[in-house]
Amino acid sequence: MRLFSILTICCSAATCFAQGTTTPAALTTDSSDREIMQHLYQHEMNQTQTAALAEQFPDMTRERAYTIQKSRLAEHTKTDQHVGWKLGWTRYTGPEEPLDPIMGHYLSQRVYTEGKPVSTRFFTAGTANAEPEIVFYLKKDLRGPVVTRAQVIDAIDSVGIAMEFVNWRVTEPRSRAHAIADNGIAAGVVLGEQRFSVDELDFESIEGRVTVNGEQTNSGKATSIMNEDPVAGIVWAANELPKRGMYLKAGQFIVSGTVCVPLPVSAGDSAEIEFTGMGSLQVEFVE
Repeated sequence: MRLFSILTICCSAATCFAQGTTTPAALTTDSSDREIMQHLYQHEMNQTQTAALAEQFPDMTRERAYTIQKSRLAEHTKTDQHVGWKLGWTRYTGPEEPLDPIMGHYLSQRVYTEGKPVSTRFFTAGTANAEPEIVFYLKKDLRGPVVTRAQVIDAIDSVGIAMEFVNWRVTEPRSRAHAIADNGIAAGVVLGEQRFSVDELDFESIEGRVTVNGEQTNSGKATSIMNEDPVAGIVWAANELPKRGMYLKAGQFIVSGTVCVPLPVSAGDSAEIEFTGMGSLQVEFVE
């Protein structure tokens, strides 16, 4: 299933109204969910960070954070297409930090084509972290809240690799709820063109790595995702989204989370990801 003829559409006036340096409206403890959403989005457009969530909403709940993210999705799908999801904090690093994943979403304007330079226009202060990830493409809906692994595998059309970019638009002290409200701190994703059947992949033998400027490299195993494999992340997402009144749909993709500590990139840099038996993906960054 191919869904990415939409990825080269131009930014509309409605969704890009905030580009530039418009000062975001201040937030107070009485600010509405919509006002928080607009405040965060304006900082994203300005490539700046905000202290407002740390100051005004230090104890924001995940329920409210997902409501804010959902309002962003509803607003921006008026002029753009919702094409995918992203998982965050799915990498297991040890018993000292139990798994506690979150979700964000992707519209077509932040999905970039392999082989083309990526602009740092939406990176905070021009910098983001590059993550090597495994991405799944769906051919069937997955309507939780009780979706099994077998049902997820049956719904997967194909599997590929992706380089995702993330960065915080909120200052410390910050929480997972703040990340959720900030759309999972998503800044963009490049999807590799090569596709695989899930049946031909042995996740236990797959390792991914990210390298920046041919020098600094980090790597990790696919089995670090959910302390099992990336499919387990899709199972979690399929059963989590219905709690938020949504579900995974046929034609969408899901990036399953970084397999290692990401590396920072900015204009002028070159980054590469590589996965065992799944190929590589190179990206050049421009302003």
